[in-house]
Amino acid sequence: MYDVYAEHQQQLHASNPRLRQNFANSVFCCLTVNSGPRTVTDPHADSANRPDGWCGITCCGPFDHKRGGQLVLWDLKLVIDFPPGCTIFIPSALLVHSNCPIQPGERRYSMTEYTAGGLFCWVANGFQTQEKFWENASEEEHAQWLTDRATRWERGLALFPIIP
Repeated sequence: MYDVYAEHQQQLHASNPRLRQNFANSVFCCLTVNSGPRTVTDPHADSANRPDGWCGITCCGPFDHKRGGQLVLWDLKLVIDFPPGCTIFIPSALLVHSNCPIQPGERRYSMTEYTAGGLFCWVANGFQTQEKFWENASEEEHAQWLTDRATRWERGLALFPIIP
């Protein structure tokens, strides 16, 4: 997965030298900082993110992670302790997720790194919109696009780790 994101980001930045990475060693193109002071999210899936991609979530702040702030993965029926200073990676477009409220007087912040699915499409379409790609593509490019689309889920699933 890392290699796919790194190659994508390299291509994107090569196409536009004005683009800058959020962090020198990060392969994610987007960053959201939730500055709280009591960052809590309702159940949601990030449908604009790459479906077979990862989203890195880091939380911080002075809060008791045993009494609040846990990460909830609704589809998997999991509640995960999520202490300050920890990072977790989830397929945020596929899993409905949220976090539990924290206690009165506590503070919780989060930082999320991800790459919007539209950026992957932009690169795959030759740095143009889907509409422009279809207008300008040759018959061979159309055929290749359809072939790639038919196998996209298989390639995406192959990027996920297998836990024996």
